Amino acid sequence: MASSLDRSEREAAKKKNEAAEERKRVKEDRKNDVQAKKQRKTARSKSKKKSAARYDTRAMMKTMAMSVSILLLVFLVLEAVLLIWKAVKFGPGDTSYTNNDTYWHLLNISDTCIGFLVGILAMDILNYFERGQKARRDEERAIIRHNRIVKPAIDMYLARKNSLITPAGEDFKPFQVVTNATPRDLKDLFGPSPINTDSKRMKIATFEYYTKKLNVAFMNMAEDINFDYNPEICDAVLAFINETTYGRSALDSIVAYGDDGNRTVRNSLIRQLKESSDNPDIFEAGDELNTALIVLHMIHAQEDALKKYLDALEELDHASQRRIKKL
Repeated sequence: MASSLDRSEREAAKKKNEAAEERKRVKEDRKNDVQAKKQRKTARSKSKKKSAARYDTRAMMKTMAMSVSILLLVFLVLEAVLLIWKAVKFGPGDTSYTNNDTYWHLLNISDTCIGFLVGILAMDILNYFERGQKARRDEERAIIRHNRIVKPAIDMYLARKNSLITPAGEDFKPFQVVTNATPRDLKDLFGPSPINTDSKRMKIATFEYYTKKLNVAFMNMAEDINFDYNPEICDAVLAFINETTYGRSALDSIVAYGDDGNRTVRNSLIRQLKESSDNPDIFEAGDELNTALIVLHMIHAQEDALKKYLDALEELDHASQRRIKKL
């Protein structure tokens, strides 16, 4: 009886500790989410300062200042001519110049310059803001349109990426973006894909195929959109393209190891992956393991780029919804 009571107390204490740890983990996750949002907001503000839209704004302001300065200079010249003419033609205290047509003609020209000055300044400001808002809306629509093409490619890529870094027998999370994969997690890279539509093809082969598909979709997006108002999305897209380009040759080599004629090299790579540490030195690794480490580095860099892209798209969607509600 005493042993059963002790066991129940230990189980209760264990459950209590697990609940406390779970609450602590949730609290830490919320804190990390808040910090991540602050970092993204800071990065977004910094990127906006370097965006093309900011330079266009400065150029527009310079043009507006130049046009206003020219009109103001004309007004001052006319006022100076009017004062000089009055001083030459009429003596001090003489008000008969008000009956002179030349005086009123010059005064009307000066007043017209003032009207032009105010009108052109107002029209420039209104046209600038309207043109800027239209350009922003057009860019957002273009990003959303391309994202409808890119999003399925991202899902296909994530499923094959996660199947690649998940050894046989472990839980497969198809749409996890960021992972902590180690070289040992790649030991089953030549095994059959767990996804039914892959028809048991090698994991590394399906990963290569959908990586190229996503890379092409991102390249089309980068070529078609200027990203004047959303430079952080452009940075994420270009980061994925760059990392994929640098790691493509290593990925092609790993896929080639899966051919029937490279059985010895393939077995050597699998053995090295199983015996590898969590953070092996890429310069001291063998040729086969070195190639696999380059691919793993590419995967982690792609994950970071995708996370930034998805976070930026989420913020863009929220901002668009807020603007729609204000209408």
